[in-house]
Amino acid sequence: MFHILNEVGQYIDISTLDGVTIAIDYDEALRELDRGVEGLPPETRTNDEVLAGVGKSVVVMRDENDFRTAIAIIAHECAHVEENAYREDHFPGVHFRRPSGQFIRDHQQHFAEAWWGEYAVCRMSAGFAVQEEARFRENLALRLTDCRLKVRDAIRSYRLHADVVRVFNEVGSIILEPLRIASYLIGHLDGLNEKDTLSDIVPEVPTEDSALITAIEQLAEQLRRLWDTRGDWESYDTLVDLGALGFNLLKQFGVHAAPQSDGQAYINVPFTADTFPLGTTQEDTLRAMMGGFKF
Repeated sequence: MFHILNEVGQYIDISTLDGVTIAIDYDEALRELDRGVEGLPPETRTNDEVLAGVGKSVVVMRDENDFRTAIAIIAHECAHVEENAYREDHFPGVHFRRPSGQFIRDHQQHFAEAWWGEYAVCRMSAGFAVQEEARFRENLALRLTDCRLKVRDAIRSYRLHADVVRVFNEVGSIILEPLRIASYLIGHLDGLNEKDTLSDIVPEVPTEDSALITAIEQLAEQLRRLWDTRGDWESYDTLVDLGALGFNLLKQFGVHAAPQSDGQAYINVPFTADTFPLGTTQEDTLRAMMGGFKF
C-alpha cells in the first residue's frame, strides 16, 4: 500500500491524506472512524443486492500540529534504528552484552547510552521536527522543577528506612532524568543549527541550580565531542566515560558512590542538617552518621 500511494502521489496530489485503514470488517471500521468532529453520524457504505462498496474516501478534521508531531515521532524512531545500527556496526554485540558486574561502570554505561542515544537521534531527525523545540523545552522545565526539594525529601526518607538501593535509585531518577531530557533539546538545537554556530544551551536552562546548570553544560560539550568524533572512537569506553558525569552529579546532591575491589559499590549519604526528618530518634541519627552501605 505504501509503494502504491507513493507511485500514485507522483501524479495525483494526496498531500492532505491523513491515513489509510485496511480492515476485514469494513462496516465496523467505518463506524469506528474518528472524523475529528463530535456529533457526526457514523459513515456507512453501499451494500445491497446489487452493489457492495469496498472502499471509501472520508473527509476528516485533523490538527496540523498533530500531523507534524506524528511525523517528528516517526522520524525520531527511524533515527533510533540508524543510531543503534551505527553502534552495532562499530562495536558488534554491544546491545546484547551482559552487565560486567562492575556496579559503577555498568551504571555509567546505562547513563551514557541514554544521553547519547537521545542526543544523536534528535540531532539526526531535527529537520523533521522543526516545531518540537517548545515541547522539548517544556519537558525539560518540568523535569527540573523542585529537584533540590525532591532530593532532600528522598534523603530524609532514607534516614528512616536506611535502604541504600532505594535512595540511590530515587535520587538518581530525580537528578539524572533532566539530563536525559536535556539531551533531546541539545540534539534538536544542534541538528537545526549545525551549519552555523551551535547554540549556547546554558543560558536557556530553566533552573537556578548551579550544579544542574554546570552538568547540562558539560553534557552538551561532551555529547558534541562524541558526535564530531563518531566513527573514530578508540573503544566503546569512549562513550561509557560520559556516564561519569552522572556520578559526579549524584555526589553534589549528597549521594556518594565509590567502587570496591569486588566490583560492587560503597554508597554513602553524608549527614546534613537539612536532610534529617522531624521526629528522628537518637538511634536514627547514630546510624546515619556512621556512614554508608555497600551493595
